[in-house]
Amino acid sequence: MDDHETDLLEAVRAALREAGFDPGSGGGEGVYLVRHARGVMVGWMPVEIDELHTRLPRGPNPPDAGGTELAGLHHATGLALAAALRGAGFTTEIQDDHILVLPPP
Repeated sequence: MDDHETDLLEAVRAALREAGFDPGSGGGEGVYLVRHARGVMVGWMPVEIDELHTRLPRGPNPPDAGGTELAGLHHATGLALAAALRGAGFTTEIQDDHILVLPPP
């Protein structure tokens, strides 16, 4: 790992904190950052899936609709993360359920 990789990781972490997120590292719960060959991967995993389901508002959805609610929440969180990173001046790419933050050219 060189200084540029460390600088990018710390810059991404600082930008997310400034936007109100609390990034950890290594793919744990909550917002997390992982080094990637091309930059920094940002992802999100709910803290406790069971706890999340008890916090989500209940509407007319059937009991087995929790996966749909979680997918929607995951998508919304990803949009918010990407918007915060772009707002901080980073170039991003969506890769599956993660956001790849690219180093400056």
